[in-house]
Amino acid sequence: RRAFLTSYDASIDPEDNYLTALLGAAIQVCGGINLEYYFSCIDNESYGCGTKLPHNVVGLLGMMNGHASDLRTGLSSQMVEIHEPVRILFVVETTPERLIRAVKRNPAVTEFVENAWGRIVAIDSETGVMHAYRNGTFELYDEPDVELPAAETSVAWYRGKSDHLPIARIEQGLDLVSAPIETHSA
Repeated sequence: RRAFLTSYDASIDPEDNYLTALLGAAIQVCGGINLEYYFSCIDNESYGCGTKLPHNVVGLLGMMNGHASDLRTGLSSQMVEIHEPVRILFVVETTPERLIRAVKRNPAVTEFVENAWGRIVAIDSETGVMHAYRNGTFELYDEPDVELPAAETSVAWYRGKSDHLPIARIEQGLDLVSAPIETHSA
């Protein structure tokens, strides 16, 4: 529930045109959805639209509680109750210089990044060095490593739990390449 992955290869995009288009779509769509959930989670009565029970749809613009309330445009409490309110993080495999150039080409993306509505990190594909965008510039990401909790499988980590769980290291991965493919003949 936490990751949206898309493929991008900087080696075939010397002018950063694909990157600019990709950021224009991903940051505006994913960032907008994230902020809708974020604000509706942190204060559902002010930024969300409360419970669905008394709602009436108004002109496909929002909801009203009953027949005479203010327009409520956020998400209902039932939609956000399982979501953890976190700001979105975009990790892009390219250099900071190329990433900021692509960001600056789209005013909406620039506004999102400059106003810190989400976080954006460039990771160099050759060195693995990461730079986070903070205060108008990319800075070396030098946060200390954190020891993650571990579980044998994903199911072992979440089964029987209903609260938000921290990120964990899953010991037993699913090896799709070497896994035998079952075929059924008629």
